[in-house]
Amino acid sequence: MNQDFLIRMASGWFYLSCLVLGSLGSMCILFAVYWMQYWRGGFAWDGSIYMFNWHPVLMVSGMVVLYGAASLVYRLPQSWVGPKLPWKLLHAALHLMAFILTVVGLVAVFQFHSHSNIAHLYSLHSWLGITTVVLFACQWFLGFAVFLLPWASLWLRSLLKPIHVFFGASILSLSVASVISGINEKLFFSLKNATKPYASLPSEAVFANCIGLLVVAFGLLVLYVLLASSWKRPEPGILTDRQLLLQLGPGSRPFPVTYMPVTTRQPREPW
Repeated sequence: MNQDFLIRMASGWFYLSCLVLGSLGSMCILFAVYWMQYWRGGFAWDGSIYMFNWHPVLMVSGMVVLYGAASLVYRLPQSWVGPKLPWKLLHAALHLMAFILTVVGLVAVFQFHSHSNIAHLYSLHSWLGITTVVLFACQWFLGFAVFLLPWASLWLRSLLKPIHVFFGASILSLSVASVISGINEKLFFSLKNATKPYASLPSEAVFANCIGLLVVAFGLLVLYVLLASSWKRPEPGILTDRQLLLQLGPGSRPFPVTYMPVTTRQPREPW
């Protein structure tokens, strides 16, 4: 099996996964918008039920799709070489955009509850969701302070990196769980009349259940790409065979990977 074929196969699988993720993420957002527009009456920003309709759309867009995309920045082969700072900024910026969408989504649901005299934070869905958002906020500020600002020493970054990675995947998993419980809760509240109960599985229930399955599929694929060791950003001087193939272009020759002795430890990680 020649090298060009291996290169095409390795890069093909990676970019195919990215294409599938992009398609799934777009479908999650578009389906959520269609659900709220077609079955729930559309959108407004006036404290009414139509203001609530922003909540599922923004939470799916921010906490799941954009968060997942931000998590995969360091899986792009282009990020494996050259300065790390631009990729850190992109990683932080995408997460910040996801957090802003999340906050706006929370404002929508809290204002609707206040306007309709509905209690706040009483359901398991709300507890799970607010816990996820708090963890997300802590994760972002810790990442910004330790990994983006230049003050932190290399040993501190090395100590906190596994924790940062663990909570990144955990927050995505909690986000998916929050979205699924939220879809289920919305259907129970909306489809409780005698003509179209949830148990009879009307078209809205089928459609919303499909959104939940799309969100699960997106989350699982993101976690797979995150956990696949061959797609992780390699440590300096260390490349797996698959990582090497992903960096090479068709027709190019593999370059040797050398290991240089290090006699002194740098106080800070280079940008």
